[in-house]
Amino acid sequence: MTASPPAYEVVRVDPNRTSDAMSALLGAGPAAAARFVQQAKSAAIRLDLIWCVADASGRYRFAVLAVPSVGRTSMLVASHARDASECALLGRAVAAACDGSSVDADLAQALVDPALPLDIASFEAGGLRRMATLEYLERALPRSGPLPPPTVPPGWSIEPIAPRDILDGTDPHALGAARRGELIALLESTYVDTMDCPGLAGMRATADVLDGHFGSGARRRHWFIAREEGRPFGLCLLNTSPDGTSAELAYFGVAPSARGRGIAKALLATGLHACSTARISTVTLAVDSRNLPAKRLYDAHGFRKTIARVALVKPLRASDAK
Repeated sequence: MTASPPAYEVVRVDPNRTSDAMSALLGAGPAAAARFVQQAKSAAIRLDLIWCVADASGRYRFAVLAVPSVGRTSMLVASHARDASECALLGRAVAAACDGSSVDADLAQALVDPALPLDIASFEAGGLRRMATLEYLERALPRSGPLPPPTVPPGWSIEPIAPRDILDGTDPHALGAARRGELIALLESTYVDTMDCPGLAGMRATADVLDGHFGSGARRRHWFIAREEGRPFGLCLLNTSPDGTSAELAYFGVAPSARGRGIAKALLATGLHACSTARISTVTLAVDSRNLPAKRLYDAHGFRKTIARVALVKPLRASDAK
């Protein structure tokens, strides 16, 4: 007589069992789970959006953690599947995590090592789809002194987006309604014919995208706008890490009419010059592997590939407000 397959249920984790859920997520014991929980608290990472696959005895077998962020996105982190049946189980938890985090986010996303196809399959089973393969690039800045200031093409100017106290603050709305409106319109113009994750266009309100680039917490931000005869055509948004030692290029874009005219090179060089002046040691970024023009630009400025990740996304609700 063939034994019945074990019964499994997808449940939202009781806060009192967060450590058990972290053990399932990490595939590790209680000590490692406790360290993860403590590190998450120190980094102000929410741990209240966790869904687990529980067996008939209530033991957590697999887990999916949803981490909402500013800008109405939710990053998903899941256990590792070992076979197709576990992918299907994890897919149920992924779908539940997407549904459960839709109050806080309009877009769920996951980043997976390309060498882990079962992890990719688990997120796809939960309704996410592959958006792009992202290449993560890194460039070390000199310790001996700042990089030379860039040469800006005639007729162009590159300037900080806002005063330092606003850029280093905690509230993206402190930029003011007029400047936010200008930046939102500029972001949308730089999306036209973009080769960097073009499928993301329209999945979130652009105002939320701007807030997501700003991020949370006080930190040094090197945000620059490129103008030709006063009209904005390009953005370079660099955010310094909390400890001030590194910076991430959160966004870089130039409107179609300004591409191929040398301003992208000057704009990126301006951002790198500002970072080196601030004694930042490393600048990182992520770029769509298909975006060959951007990769050539970054290569010319000394960026080198470190890792790659498959980006998967799932819209959680319609978002048509700009």
